[in-house]
Amino acid sequence: MKKNNVEAEISFRFLSLDKFQAYSLVREISGSTHEKYSESECFIACVPLTTQNFEDINDYFIRQRIEIAACDILISANVDSRSGLVEAPVIVNRMLKYIDCKLTFSFTAA
Repeated sequence: MKKNNVEAEISFRFLSLDKFQAYSLVREISGSTHEKYSESECFIACVPLTTQNFEDINDYFIRQRIEIAACDILISANVDSRSGLVEAPVIVNRMLKYIDCKLTFSFTAA
């Protein structure tokens, strides 16, 4: 049986940062981005979940005293109707051992 695995993009998201936190995150963690949430003064920041960023994300989470409910791991995949499995890489499990936040899935039809 042939597996049709789909590559997923994995990001750690901070869902409720203030302006100072959002701007400092971009300076502290490589590849991170942020955008202002239109309905409030909060910013949502997104950091690629990689082995290079792993410790930086964990340190930032602790240093800024982020609530568990104010972050998640986003697993995004571009799929078509013939696609098979979307596998979460091991780094997702590793991060959940440190920061036990929710998982959010996004599937975009190609």
